[in-house]
This record gives sequence, C-alpha cells and structure tokens, in this order.
Amino acid sequence: MNNINTLVFGCSGLIGIELIKSIKKNESLFLSRKKPRNLSSKYWKKINLNSKIKGLPNRVEKIFFLASPYYIKNNIKKKNFKKEFIWINKICKKIKAKTFIYLSSSSVYLKKHPIGEVKIKCEIFLKKSKIKNLQIWRPFNIIGFFENKISDHFHNLLIKKFIINKKSAYTFSGNEFDIRGYSSVKKFCKKVISNSKTNKSFMLNYGNSNTITSSQMFEIFKKIYKKKYNKNIDIAFKSKKKNINTINTSKKTKTINSNEDSKKVLINYF
Repeated sequence: MNNINTLVFGCSGLIGIELIKSIKKNESLFLSRKKPRNLSSKYWKKINLNSKIKGLPNRVEKIFFLASPYYIKNNIKKKNFKKEFIWINKICKKIKAKTFIYLSSSSVYLKKHPIGEVKIKCEIFLKKSKIKNLQIWRPFNIIGFFENKISDHFHNLLIKKFIINKKSAYTFSGNEFDIRGYSSVKKFCKKVISNSKTNKSFMLNYGNSNTITSSQMFEIFKKIYKKKYNKNIDIAFKSKKKNINTINTSKKTKTINSNEDSKKVLINYF
C-alpha cells in the first residue's frame, strides 16, 4: 500500500470504466463491488461501502469518488441514494486526501429531486471537511459504455424496452419535447483527469449546449433498430409538460461546454 497515491471508488460504473484507461495503474487502487473486465486484479480491490472499510491506506494524494447507487427506479423508490452520504462520511473519516474529486449531478438543479437532494448534502459535507483541493463536478447527460447494469435514463430505457424486453410499442413518462444535451464519457473524463492534476478547488457544470429532444432521440434509435432488426417500433409519452435539463438552464455555477453533436454522440452509443 506504500506506493498507492490514488484511490478510485466506484470504478465499475460509466465514468470509472473510462477513467481506468487514463489513470496510472501502478500508483492507483481501483475499488468497487464488481471487477471491471478491462482491469487486472492486481490493481483492483473488492469493497462494499455498506460494510466496514479495511485494508486501505490512511492517507493518499487523490480520491476519485464516483460511487453511487445505479440510477434505476427501484433504487429511487427504496431511497437507496441516501447511502451515498453515509459512504462519503465513512471515507472522509477513514482516509485523508490532498485532492478529492467528487462526481455530483445535474439533478441538484431540479426541485426536490431525490438524487439531487443527496448530492447537495454530500457537497456541503465535503466543503466543510477542510480538504485542500476539492473538485466537484456536476455533469449533464454523459453517454458511454455500461459494463454492468444500464440506467433508467431515457436513452437506456429505449434499449431496455425494445431490445431487451422486445416490445413493439411503449408509453414513456416525460414529454416528446423534453430537451437534453449529450456529451461523450471519453471527452468528459479527459477534463476530469486533466483538472485533477491542478492544485485547485472548484465546482463545475459539464454539459452540452447543442441539445436534442426526446422525439428526435427516438427517431435516431428507431432508424438504427430498423436497420438491425428490420422491425418497426412506436412510442408515446404521458406528460403534457416538457422538461428542460441542460447547462443553458444553470448559470450560477461555472460551466464547461463540450460543444459535441448530441446526435452523433447518441448514434455512436446506440
């Protein structure tokens, strides 16, 4: 453990899988409940943050905290996201780090959002923890490869309902004119890593001002689905009120704009 200067909690998720490709492995320890397929066992340690933490260094240079319950309806229903605050508390009491990189969420900007409320609570706690370099990221709609479960975000619900569950039609929550801007996980992680090398504290939004509607996303998916399976699919929406969650709606916090083409990001993903 003497040569370990970086700990990555939650390395098996969307962001963690991408970070693994760029972080120096001989100086790092990657932690999660499931081992990522592209990571050697000698750089990985199984950890359950709901249990007592053992076998980790008491002091490191950096902590990347990416751990969070999967964004699925069942976790929201059971209020499992409240665990994240307990995990953060536990890590900060056990391990001291010069730089702490925390993955928050754009859901902090939504009123009474169950995830956003927990993320804000975690941010406030970290700010009071006297960490020298505290870097908080609030990403909007990051797209990339999921190795384990896929989330219940709309782009993944299309995959779940039509490919996994083999439905031909489905009515979704939300509105056909809901607006999002999508960014690639690869580009986002490059920013996270480059900023982690600076001796700075900050809070940053990260997103894309080049937006797309839910109906436009479905048309992209539908075209790819038709080409692959030669079947037609159809959707409807329950809500009459559109929802906008983009970096354009948040102006109080400094923002990094990926300026990617949302359509191309989604095509590459699907």
